[in-house]
Amino acid sequence: MMNAFLFILGFWLIVLAPLHVDAASDKPKRGGTLTLGISREPVLMHPMIATGSVERKVRELMFESLLGVDITGKIQPSLAESWTISDNGRLYTFNLRRGVKFHDGREMTGEDVRYSALYAIDPKNGAYGQSMLAPVERIDTEGKYVVKILLKKPSPPFLASLTDIQPFAVVPKESLPVGVSKLERFPPGTGPFKVVEWQPGQRFLFERFADYWGQKAFIDRLVMRTIPDGAIRFTAVQTGDVDMIEFTPFEWVKQVSEGKIRGLHVVKAPYASFRRIVFNAAAPPFNNKKMRQAIAYAIDKKELMDAGFFGFGEVVDQRYPAGYSWFIEGFPPQTRDLAKAAALLKEAGYKGEAISVNSYPGEYEPMITTLQAQLKKVGINVKIEMMDFGAHRARIRSGDYTLNITGGNLETDPYEAYGANRRCESDLKRRRNNLSGHCDKEVEAWLDQAEQESDNNKRRAIFKQILQKHFEDVAEIYIGYAPRFFSMRDYVKGFNTSGDDVYRWWGGGMNHTWLDK
Repeated sequence: MMNAFLFILGFWLIVLAPLHVDAASDKPKRGGTLTLGISREPVLMHPMIATGSVERKVRELMFESLLGVDITGKIQPSLAESWTISDNGRLYTFNLRRGVKFHDGREMTGEDVRYSALYAIDPKNGAYGQSMLAPVERIDTEGKYVVKILLKKPSPPFLASLTDIQPFAVVPKESLPVGVSKLERFPPGTGPFKVVEWQPGQRFLFERFADYWGQKAFIDRLVMRTIPDGAIRFTAVQTGDVDMIEFTPFEWVKQVSEGKIRGLHVVKAPYASFRRIVFNAAAPPFNNKKMRQAIAYAIDKKELMDAGFFGFGEVVDQRYPAGYSWFIEGFPPQTRDLAKAAALLKEAGYKGEAISVNSYPGEYEPMITTLQAQLKKVGINVKIEMMDFGAHRARIRSGDYTLNITGGNLETDPYEAYGANRRCESDLKRRRNNLSGHCDKEVEAWLDQAEQESDNNKRRAIFKQILQKHFEDVAEIYIGYAPRFFSMRDYVKGFNTSGDDVYRWWGGGMNHTWLDK
């Protein structure tokens, strides 16, 4: 299971090593306020709902998981300082770190961990981690600092899934209302920063948590300013209006890297941006497989990636780039064929009806408009409806959309990469992970096998079957990966990121960052 992860993180080590050699040569200084310009902010204060993308990145400053992963690819202790797995692979025993404080001063215990996991499992709560915790049969505590999780059957990917907050973040017992997704404030977490103020659409203010159990932050305060426009965001860091930005516009990356723009440097996250087209396969017109297949033949992936990433992108047909351990050999590259696309549209009975596609201003916009132009060449009439991100996401999760360009991560384990997006979901008005609404019981059975199988060769054969079905059904189209770049003033020291551009991870991030001024 860890082979792909070791390969990926080994690559990150090569990429990131020069970036923190310089920082390590200076002695970190305490104090100060760091202002980070972000492209968009979270829309929910709930730590268990929609824990992907920007929601996860921001929340991991405040909330933590049982385990972490270091730069060498090894699973490391976090809130759990050690663990054991029974011989039959079903019982996981976690020994919790003692003396961990929540932001409200309470000590974390096993009851808090049990409560948090059970909250995520309860379908009434609509938690992102519900499907990830589906293998769990029972959770017990033993004393204050031992948690035992019994699985229904062995699940090799389970331990790796606990290395971030997507399955569940640990919060105090009884701190979350049942069945409520919108909260008025964040519950207390255990992370190195706590929220002091949130002015939606303007800024987040975080404060250093002085009682944090791990690497305490060097900075006193972290301000996140929402600056959706990339050019304005870059101007802000160039002029010193902010100290650091994410998502540096690609047209400026080369100039900063080559030292043509003084006073700035960049930190690279090599595989931060994954792009895919997701169809609403549960409603017209894309409940017709031939319509989805027509789109697959009509698009030019390289042109789409170039539109979004200025030539930095890498086209893929799978969830893993070629050369990675979990890249599956034996599938020819998907190629554009406008004649086939037109023939499939005719067979599907499409007669030029308008297809409304909703999106939001920002980084996805160039890809959406390029897709619109590509589909026009085969007679597909796409109308783009722009809205704010919150409304866009609500439409997607409720199934009120036709097709969507969205993202994803380079996952540790292929079960995590394919499983969450292909598992059948019962409530298509509250979609958690399977945004397409597509349900294939044969794929579901293969996922069950892959989840329990410990032999990687056998797992590879299973995922090859899943991929073959993916290419036939086309519930999604994988487009490509691209890097992301943080830009920062030269006085910002010590910051590094993982491969998927998070603000904080087990081995670094904002609590390791300091200001040399």
